Order: sequence, then structure tokens, then C-alpha cells
Amino acid sequence: MEKKWYYAILVIFTTCGFSFSSWISRTPELRDILQATTGTMGIILLGLSMGSILGLVLANVFVRARGGRFAIMTSAFFMFGGFITLATGALIAGQIVVFIALFVFGMGAGMCNVAMNLEGTEIEYRIKKTILPVLHAAFSIGTLAGAGVGVLFIKFGISVSLHLTIVACLLFAMLMISTRFVPAGIGKDSVADKKASAEASPSDKRLWLNKRTVALAIMALCLAFVEGSANDWIPLAMVDGYNVSHSFSTIIYGVFLTGMISGRLVSGRLIDTYGRVLLLRIAVVLAAIGLLLVILKISIVLCVIAIFLWGLGASLGFPMTISAAGDESQYAVKRVSLVTLAGYGASLAGPPLLGFLANYFGLLNAFIFVLVAICVAGLFTSNVAKIRQMS
Repeated sequence: MEKKWYYAILVIFTTCGFSFSSWISRTPELRDILQATTGTMGIILLGLSMGSILGLVLANVFVRARGGRFAIMTSAFFMFGGFITLATGALIAGQIVVFIALFVFGMGAGMCNVAMNLEGTEIEYRIKKTILPVLHAAFSIGTLAGAGVGVLFIKFGISVSLHLTIVACLLFAMLMISTRFVPAGIGKDSVADKKASAEASPSDKRLWLNKRTVALAIMALCLAFVEGSANDWIPLAMVDGYNVSHSFSTIIYGVFLTGMISGRLVSGRLIDTYGRVLLLRIAVVLAAIGLLLVILKISIVLCVIAIFLWGLGASLGFPMTISAAGDESQYAVKRVSLVTLAGYGASLAGPPLLGFLANYFGLLNAFIFVLVAICVAGLFTSNVAKIRQMS
């Protein structure tokens, strides 16, 4: 049962990553089609952020009412509709249409992200092994594949609208097929849970929101911002800051994703052997070094190496904070929901803010704010230490 469930969630993570990077790989062209400035692109990206945050909030309601499987299936319809609308916006060069499309897609993506992470923590608890980094590696593999397909489509002159339409159909089909192997009702409140919640005192209801939970949320916020900034702005930063071609900027983005995948694939056993705290501290240092070298703009060769380090360092933060949030099973759903909300909210709301800053300081200089976020996250790394033993 757990094996098919695990593989289904792996496919869902991979598919979501593929769809996300598919449109990211075409952002330089989309900017040109829309005749948008960097600041205007920041406003357009705000549609994705607003929709995603709404989806993150709604996900908790959907999961607790009907379970994670239902939330993922519902999200598939929103993401499909958003992508089709985005393809239309690219075809007619409509900035408002693209904004609305990203809002709808973001709402579905936010809902799916919370639900699939909750499913992942439940699988992790049942098989008693660290698997969330591998699930997030699947997301990164999907993003790498999406970026690779994006490069090919650019080379062969496939239009942005046709590209996104193909991805929309693939996304919808894969999610609907995969959810057949996901058990119904995971995360759903039972009758006993609802009764206990109604009878609990206000102080009992706040027990889950302790200092550790808040610290994990802050870490997720900072480290997801580090990852999200790379996902949204590396292609444009390479074009504007290093004067590379559109296709080569996507290849460099692929280097970042390769670093992410490498870190997440090898980290599971290392975390179980050496502990979360040590691994996360090493990751934070690597991310800081890589980002600093990108900002300094020494050479394109060193930049590519630094981008890999940035990806390697950013690979563990978000999945590790989600794992830590699921340590105490009594309040796991609430903790994971909050940490996921903080993380995905920051990864989507932060990059548009970075766009506004880039309008005044340039993209590379705006990355200094991302470097500050890495340093802040480093102050809270002790909070990911395991509480519930998984043996």
C-alpha cells in the first residue's frame, strides 16, 4: 500500500516541478512578448503569489474536510485552467490575462503543494525513514526536465502558447492518474478530532503554536525565499547581469536545479546518520557562499560553479523544516500546514518583491536581500533536531 502511495506522490511532485519550470523557462520571451519592464514582471508575478497564498490557505480547509487526495484532484483543475489561460495571454500579449492566469494556476499549485507535503510526512511517519528530501528532489528533477524541454522548444521555435498548452494537458492527466493510488481521507478530521477540538480550551488549542513551530516557520520562510528567488529570477539575472543568451540562461538555471537534485537525493541517509542540524548548517553555508559569488560577478565560469553551490545549499532547507514540523504526531497537520504556508508563501511572494528592488538596484544587487535571508535562517538551525525518533 505504502509503496504505490509513495510512487504516486513522487509522480505528483515531479509533475508539479515540470509544470512550474516550463513557464519559468519562457519568462524572458514572455517578458518580450508582453513588452514588460522588470518591475512590471514583478507585478505580473504577484498574481502567482496572490493565488498561491490563497491556495495555501484553502488547502488546510480542503484537506481537513475531505483529505489530501481530494485537495490534489481539485488543484489539478485550477492548474490546468491557469495554464490554458496563460497560453492565451501569451498568444494575445495581454498582461492582465497573464496576471489572472498566474493567479488561477497559483491557487491550484498552492493547494497541491500543501496536500502533497502532508501526504509525504504521513508516508515518512509510517515507513519511519526520511523521504521528504527525496520527494523534493523529484520536484527538482521535474523542474530540470521542464527547463530542458523549454530549451528544446526555444531551439525549435515552438511558440510559448503551444508549449504551455501541451504542459497543461500533461499536468492534468498525470495528476488525475496518480491520485488513483493515493488513499482517501489522509489528513481529514475524524468525528473524534472535531469533538475534541470543540471541547478544547483556548489554551489547549494554542499548544501546537510554540517557539519551535514559530522558529521552523521563520526558517521555512527564509529558505524557501532563497529557493523561490532562484527559480523565478536566475534566467533573467543571467541575461541582464551576465549578458548571456536566453537559451544559455535556461541552461544555467538547469545547473541550479542539478545542485538542488544532488543535495536532495543524497541527503536522506546522511540526515538519518548525522542528524538534521549538522546537514542543514552545512547547506546554509554553501548557499551563502554560492550566492555571494554570483553577486560579485567575477566571471561567468565562476558564476556557473556558484549557481551549483547555491542550488546544493538551498536543497535541504524547506523539506527539512517540513520533516521537523511533522515530528510530533498530535499536531502534525497543523504544524506542517503552517510551515508549508510560510515556505511556499515566501517562495512566491518574495520574488515579486525582489523584482521591485531590482528595478532600482539591478537583479544581482537585489540578491543581497536573499543573502540576508540565508543568514537569518542560519540562526534557527538547532530547531530542526528530531523530537520523535524514527527507528
